[in-house]
Amino acid sequence: MTKFQVLVKSSTFKFFIAVFVAANIFTVCSVSTASLSDVRLCAGVNSSSECDADKSTFPEDVSVIYCSAKVKNAPSNTKVTFTWKYESESLGSADVETSSGIVYSTYKSPGRTLKPGKYSVTAKINTDNSDPVTKNFTVE
Repeated sequence: MTKFQVLVKSSTFKFFIAVFVAANIFTVCSVSTASLSDVRLCAGVNSSSECDADKSTFPEDVSVIYCSAKVKNAPSNTKVTFTWKYESESLGSADVETSSGIVYSTYKSPGRTLKPGKYSVTAKINTDNSDPVTKNFTVE
């Protein structure tokens, strides 16, 4: 047997190959301890950029709808994506970089009023183990 064949058959070499493969697989995944809580909707935020109360109905003449959330255990440059929808139609999304604290996104009416109907916004931390939080609301 050549030296190469002996090396390939050794258990130490196989162990190092397994560790190398596992390390490369885990670098593809983005896992974090960051989490979202207190996701709220409102027509105006307080001095901390947070919704004081959670609303589910807005008048059609509302100029801006805010979605605020608390981000916990997040390292710097954690990205939170807010995706806004009317019925099933996408209205757009916004990526907000943050660390732990309050984060928010806004939806502004493209005209003078919003179309009456069912809307939603989904907030999600851009990691593989983050569960999205969807808030449904109505414009009347």
